[in-house]
Amino acid sequence: MTVGKRLKEERKRLRLTQQEMADACGISKWAQLYFEKDQNMPGGAYLLAAHARGVDIVYVLLEHRMELDPSEAALVAAFRAAPQEMRAAMLDNLGLARNVSERAAPVVTFNDNSRVGHMVTTTAAINQSNMQINMGGRKKKKS
Repeated sequence: MTVGKRLKEERKRLRLTQQEMADACGISKWAQLYFEKDQNMPGGAYLLAAHARGVDIVYVLLEHRMELDPSEAALVAAFRAAPQEMRAAMLDNLGLARNVSERAAPVVTFNDNSRVGHMVTTTAAINQSNMQINMGGRKKKKS
């Protein structure tokens, strides 16, 4: 679907005539017609005015709705209102990690309580020919 067709769809969703939409956006009816027929592309000022009138400009330009449909909104609201145990069960049913910490990178703690926060694990061969480990400079001798 083209930008013009989506623009026309949004205008009809808002129950506006071409003249009403043109007036709301500060253009002529003919300019509105040309936008809807894909003979001209709407500019920034037009899109801002259309957005103020209720047009979903992200949908018009990218064919992706900004707003959630009612069932998605209900799901998000229920998830936010649910206790932590229920949230974990919902995520588990969707095949997602039970909590964010399960997806976080592992942290390794050494004997001296120093910690390494970023660690890469793999079973593949790693080329370490250009790897350097800098452990600090030489200590000066006391005189």
